[in-house]
Amino acid sequence: MALKLAVLSTSRIVVEFMQHCGEMPEIQVTALCCRPQSRPRAEELARAAGVERIYTDEDECYAAGGFDAVYIGTANHLHYAAAKKALEAGYHVILEKPFTPTAAEARALFDLADRKGRVLFEAITTHYLPGYAFLRGMLPAIGPVRGAMASFCARSARYDDFLNGVWNTTFDPACNGGALYDMNVYNLHFFYGLLGKPDACEYRPSLAENGVDTAGLAVLHYGDVSAAALAAKDSEGEKFACLQGPGGSLHLHGGTNSLDQVYALLGGVRGGGQRTDGPVSQRHRMAYEFAEFARIVQQGDAAAEAEARRRTLDVMDMIDALRATAPRMA
Repeated sequence: MALKLAVLSTSRIVVEFMQHCGEMPEIQVTALCCRPQSRPRAEELARAAGVERIYTDEDECYAAGGFDAVYIGTANHLHYAAAKKALEAGYHVILEKPFTPTAAEARALFDLADRKGRVLFEAITTHYLPGYAFLRGMLPAIGPVRGAMASFCARSARYDDFLNGVWNTTFDPACNGGALYDMNVYNLHFFYGLLGKPDACEYRPSLAENGVDTAGLAVLHYGDVSAAALAAKDSEGEKFACLQGPGGSLHLHGGTNSLDQVYALLGGVRGGGQRTDGPVSQRHRMAYEFAEFARIVQQGDAAAEAEARRRTLDVMDMIDALRATAPRMA
């Protein structure tokens, strides 16, 4: 039986989800909740997805019920308050990345989820994609990792507006916009699942006049080995990742949010070696995270829930530590 879901917001990521939710038999969207000014857009989304109920007030939506969980895809700075309200209303929550502005807020939400006996889960695609399981499985074959890098850069459609003085949350530091929260969070999760939590880290942002990081390089230190994670919202670049060791290397072509093509090169020298290709996703990239969320809720898989929570909290600790090394960042 599908997990019944209410969707909060009509943001870009929610639009993408609504366009593909019909391909996800594990969940069923039964309600859509948005701001009053966004109702026309919500009506279009609901009509296309066959969703009958639309609300412009969260309290009214949660009181009406008819669903088990809430998917929150609001602007970054609204995540904490929105998740808190849904949990207090007694619903399971799948919360978009970046989870919360700070690790302290993340821990407060998980504490609330425990008190309410609800599942709180981060919607971060990376860990649940088939290609990621392949990379984890091939990691021992390359031996001790001696270097790693990832790049996820895409010029935002809202960047021109920002340059022209048109306000938007994407480039407002008060709304937790910027490259670290919006883009590099995928790189951080990518490295965390393969290398663990770093011993130390530092952030070198490219800052606009308002203090938002339009791009930035995160350096994660693991003993005498470092991983470099580059993200940008002000420029385009090749999306890729690579981890290398004495036995070979692991490669990603594409963003760390979708893992479009992954493969291993084992043995050989100077770019040679035997290539083993990983699996290609057969579903939309968001389908895998929602399938796992539904499974955890319906099966009561406490171990998987705890593992996902640990990942979220450790990455939030990393974000706190990275921000602390960039004092000029707003």
